[in-house]
Amino acid sequence: MISMPNPTAVLPRATESFEAWYDAKSEDEQLLIDEINDRINKGFDEQEYEQFIKLLRDDIGIITADNLCDALFYETDAFHPEEEFAEYLFTEFGCRDIPSEIQGCIDWQLVWDTAYRFDFSSVEFSDITYFFHNNF
Repeated sequence: MISMPNPTAVLPRATESFEAWYDAKSEDEQLLIDEINDRINKGFDEQEYEQFIKLLRDDIGIITADNLCDALFYETDAFHPEEEFAEYLFTEFGCRDIPSEIQGCIDWQLVWDTAYRFDFSSVEFSDITYFFHNNF
């Protein structure tokens, strides 16, 4: 037998308090919240949205939905996020293959520190590290 979802279940975002909080925001703030919801949201409540928006504004300089859309580049929950991101940039984004015989010999933290850290910023929020392009 196939189980149907409960039509009366309420998602955390659909609460009356969230709607009131959202409606009290300016149009630009609502657009930013919507962009966070579409691209990042991990089930944020009102307080977490406020904290994340403050982090974006104060640490990265992101104040609009367009800024976020232009700047957000990568997210990870890896233990060594900068190493993972450097490897991603080199292999996936740069479309380069690493020969298998040297694959484990690369110090990806050193690659991040010397090649990529000047072009990107990162913030950690709720155990996720987000990378943003500095030129947005």
